[in-house]
Amino acid sequence: MMLRRLTAHLRQQDWFAVVLELIVVIVGIFLAFQVDRWYEAQRIKSDLRTHVASLMEDFSENEARLSSALSVGKQEMEAAITLRAEIRKESPDLSVAELNQLFSETSSLPTFQAVDLAYRNLITAGTLAELPSSDLKKELAEFYAAHELTKLIQNTQELQFVTIWHPYALENLDYAASNTKHGITRDDKALRPYIDPDLILEAMKTKEFENIIVIQWETAEDLVNNWSRLLDRVKRIQAKLATLN
Repeated sequence: MMLRRLTAHLRQQDWFAVVLELIVVIVGIFLAFQVDRWYEAQRIKSDLRTHVASLMEDFSENEARLSSALSVGKQEMEAAITLRAEIRKESPDLSVAELNQLFSETSSLPTFQAVDLAYRNLITAGTLAELPSSDLKKELAEFYAAHELTKLIQNTQELQFVTIWHPYALENLDYAASNTKHGITRDDKALRPYIDPDLILEAMKTKEFENIIVIQWETAEDLVNNWSRLLDRVKRIQAKLATLN
């Protein structure tokens, strides 16, 4: 319709009408383009809010998991320090049950597994670039790279448990007495009676026992330090996400 009118105006040499028609066309195209841009901007804002909300949820869970792992890791370090102090005494001040409990806590095997669903979704969908903060994108990448190092340290502790702690406990201690978790003694009918919970008193006099305790303390310290740095990263990421929410 508009093309026919424009053709007619050209034949009639009605230049004012021709210019007017062209202005109408240009304005229409411009408005359509602006509307498309507005809708695209709204879509990006909506997607960004969704991405930010998902990341905030993931990093809230990461904070909780790290805090829990840190609590257990610090407990493991404290148990090793206390137990080593008891080794140096002529006669331990703590009861046999308490000593066995401490030995168990020196190998609590706490772990941290990061939640990364939102981050992986951003990468998979190719929408990571939509995050407006380059610092945030850098922090996210560095956090998950650091997490890979954390997993290696955790695997080292698990390997030490399997190759050092576990065989030593089986060979030299009453394993049932020295294999309690979080203060809960495995004293059910299937494990009664203990072989001899007092075996730990003899084991504590040996250098091998002390070396195992020191190894467990060092590994726990490495993990605690690593988790503390990760927790700092988590808090920085949460602060940057809060500015986008």
